[in-house]
Amino acid sequence: MQTLLIQPPTLHNFLIQILKPHSLSPEAQTTLINHLIEANLCGIDSHGLQQIIGYDKSLQSGRINPKPQIKIIDERPSLIKIDADAAPGQYAAKVAMEMAIANARKTGIAVVGVTNSNHFGVAGYYTRMAAEMGMIGFATTDTNVVDLAPFGGSVAKLGNNAVSWGIPTGTNQPVIIDMAAGAVSGGKVKHFAYQGLNIPLGWGLTADGKPTNNPQEVAVNIPANYKGSGLAFISDLLCGPLLGTATAMFKNKAIHDAANGTGHLFLVMDVAAWTDIKQFEQEVQKALNSLKETPRIEAEEPIYYPGELEIITRKQRLENGIPIPMALIKTLSTHFGKNVVSEYLNIAPSE
Repeated sequence: MQTLLIQPPTLHNFLIQILKPHSLSPEAQTTLINHLIEANLCGIDSHGLQQIIGYDKSLQSGRINPKPQIKIIDERPSLIKIDADAAPGQYAAKVAMEMAIANARKTGIAVVGVTNSNHFGVAGYYTRMAAEMGMIGFATTDTNVVDLAPFGGSVAKLGNNAVSWGIPTGTNQPVIIDMAAGAVSGGKVKHFAYQGLNIPLGWGLTADGKPTNNPQEVAVNIPANYKGSGLAFISDLLCGPLLGTATAMFKNKAIHDAANGTGHLFLVMDVAAWTDIKQFEQEVQKALNSLKETPRIEAEEPIYYPGELEIITRKQRLENGIPIPMALIKTLSTHFGKNVVSEYLNIAPSE
């Protein structure tokens, strides 16, 4: 697999240039760009740069509103519901999590639901926001595309929805679990395609419902057994009917309106309202230390706590750059123009 190492500032400038024609509001653009770069830095390449082509198409089609006016449509002491006005999902979700953190500080617990949004990227980005404030965070979402078969099924009926929890540790390394309900996210299947790699059997099905190891043949994602299937269905219910819209399988994503938009749900608990936060952090650290000291099946294989690999990867990529598959560079060149990609990603013509 051929890759090109791109430094974060270079990637930042490239994203500014290709988003410029859409005239996003400064807040929405900054949030979107920072989120994509952070995804790549943490090794979550499925939700990083490769997503920008889809977002560009959504901005062109009107699915994503470049200048959203996010508004509160219901508010109670521990509950807020907002209409995202078709904002970039990363922007709507960041605003929602900030509201949840602020309200949890007052009441001990807060829930914020978001309707009329779009794909929000990395769920763990938002739970990390809560954990860094000494709070427990939860995030889930439905998706722009129903692409996950229920357990035992051969046809997509569910979103390959993300579920994330963030737990503070008293350090700058919180516990973050972030997982798709599928065996992997749809974006990871695409990233394997960009890398020219086969996928393991059990990740995806062809359009006629047959297992495949070719990522380019995947039309339906496979759930992470019955547990993933159940989690996906629950997220569809929480981010659809609970918020006043349909379950994802009944949404028409070709229609760009509030009833058919993406939904998100966030929950935040202020640890200090529930227990002594210092004691809590000490107990979490003790549990993490014990976890990592577990006798190993393979002596040379370390045991990681949730979110640790992303921390390690982020440090490495800040030092060395972000590896971008050349196949993705080629796709970006086809979509945005070879000259634009070469100039703003600092790629020599021979590359």
